[in-house]
Amino acid sequence: MTKVTYSLANLSNLEEITSLFRDTIQTVNIKDYSLQEIEAWSLGADNTANWIRRIKTHHFVLAKIENKLVGMASVDDKGYLDVIYIHYLYQGMGVATSLLDQMIERSKFLGHTQITSDISITAKPFFIDKGFQIIEPQLVLCRGVVLRNYNVRLHIGDASDNNSNNNN
Repeated sequence: MTKVTYSLANLSNLEEITSLFRDTIQTVNIKDYSLQEIEAWSLGADNTANWIRRIKTHHFVLAKIENKLVGMASVDDKGYLDVIYIHYLYQGMGVATSLLDQMIERSKFLGHTQITSDISITAKPFFIDKGFQIIEPQLVLCRGVVLRNYNVRLHIGDASDNNSNNNN
């Protein structure tokens, strides 16, 4: 695989971020969700204010190959993994694992002992494989449409382990 480069997102990346979000839902998640669910969910790409907030306040990392956005992930300061999306042509190539590892390291750096998220049906096998536990299945309202997802948690060590490994 061609070398993947990682960088923090900034506002100049907004268009490619929202395109990756929309395109991934419409090409990857379509296997597990109805057309109505996909339409409601992918409209989240149009919520510019929410994306700007994420870019400004989250640890938001982009993965690129030859300057093409192939993946993205963000975690907030509370250890909540808010976003992880991988371009449909780059699924299964280790990009998601690398991004997840970076989000876990950021959470450890902040002193968290767990990372939590709300994940799609499509993403469930990936997260289970990475050791996440399902806390509960959920039905969430998304622009008037009910979507099924899962609240998950991964224990990432205790605070004393995290602080002793931090050499900064």
